Amino acid sequence: MNEFIDHRVLKIRKFNRFYTNIIGLVNKTILESPYSLAEARVLLEIDNAVTCLASDLTEILQIDPGYLSRILRRLKKEGLIETKKSATDGRSQILSLTDRGKDTFTQLSDTSSAQIVKLLECLPLGAQQHLVEHMATIERMLSGRIDASVSIRDFQPGDIGYIVYRHGVLYAQEYQLDSVFEKYVLESLFKFLDKPSAGKILIAECCGTIVGFIGIVEISPTTAQLRWFLIEPEFRGAGLGRILVTKAMEYCNSKNYNHVFLWTFKGLEAARHLYEDFGFTLTEEKENNTWKNRLIEQRFDARLC
Repeated sequence: MNEFIDHRVLKIRKFNRFYTNIIGLVNKTILESPYSLAEARVLLEIDNAVTCLASDLTEILQIDPGYLSRILRRLKKEGLIETKKSATDGRSQILSLTDRGKDTFTQLSDTSSAQIVKLLECLPLGAQQHLVEHMATIERMLSGRIDASVSIRDFQPGDIGYIVYRHGVLYAQEYQLDSVFEKYVLESLFKFLDKPSAGKILIAECCGTIVGFIGIVEISPTTAQLRWFLIEPEFRGAGLGRILVTKAMEYCNSKNYNHVFLWTFKGLEAARHLYEDFGFTLTEEKENNTWKNRLIEQRFDARLC
């Protein structure tokens, strides 16, 4: 395990320990009731399901079948659940909550919710919203599907300034470009705002946070330029760049452009491979000392059908 990976693992383990303690506080009231957290989860899943079998609970809760059987026996003995044979499979038992079970689950749920409210009350409303959004980010990112965690929208008021800001910060950090580059991006976006109908800017968001963007500017009725393509570092390598370029090229096709080009600079190999996958070829190279000494600008062109 290299040093960078090891650092991330330690950070995640530290968060896990912290959050385990928080969960312990949240669930304390449940544990002080006659029922364990596992039993409360079983009641929850039975209540949520239209038709619930023990095998369903084993898969949903990732619980040992023997342990689940003991929980179900206790809940049935307490009069919280009832069973009946499945009409399609006589070997299976359909689980459902009794009226007492529904009342018990409601009490457990309300108590748990009240405990969470107490945790949130110590935070400002804005911080509460950020907390919920970040939790959703963790859940969606760990689902392993970038398209499940990211939404794509058109630009809105305020986005232009943010695009300039992130270009200035990231290109200074990663490629040591000076503030003249930030000015160049700002001027190009000001020009776009003079006639936004002659182009499009797509914004990628994850749980309310901008994580990438791309722009298309009409140069002529037949030609467009791809611009302002940026993916936040933590979202690179997950397919988001390909999603944005795909949507940009779909837009170009919808406008019947037959020629699309872009300018970038030498050294951005991941981006270059992506452009080439979409039919772009390197057509020009030139030295540009405006933003950084000996920087080599590159032009890529693609012909559309």
